Amino acid sequence: MQKIYPRTNPAPFKASENSNALPAQRIEEALRESVLQNAEQIRHQPENTSQVVTDVNCFAQRVAGGSLDQLDDAIMGLGQLRDFLHSEGERIQMEISGYLQLNHLAIDSTKSIVDNIVQWKKAAPS
Repeated sequence: MQKIYPRTNPAPFKASENSNALPAQRIEEALRESVLQNAEQIRHQPENTSQVVTDVNCFAQRVAGGSLDQLDDAIMGLGQLRDFLHSEGERIQMEISGYLQLNHLAIDSTKSIVDNIVQWKKAAPS
């Protein structure tokens, strides 16, 4: 049966003193602190070595498992965002192309109207 050790520090994770540290460094620091706290608890309890190793392995799997699930979710979300942005880019290109065609038609129509007005003015009796 696996023993579960309570956290000695129930306060939420806070950023390290160095706010410019990379997120990976902050995660590593938090993991190191958590492992040290759990290791301290394990040292004070009389257990055999294999149980300690099992407990540490289970702890590492719980920590890594949550992180990997979050990374998978983030990767899937980014993939969906990429697909959305790609389709929106195509849609905008089609709309711009339509506006360009409409603009050319408007310019051609305006030129025809101006040419007709000029011809009417020349043909009109003065």
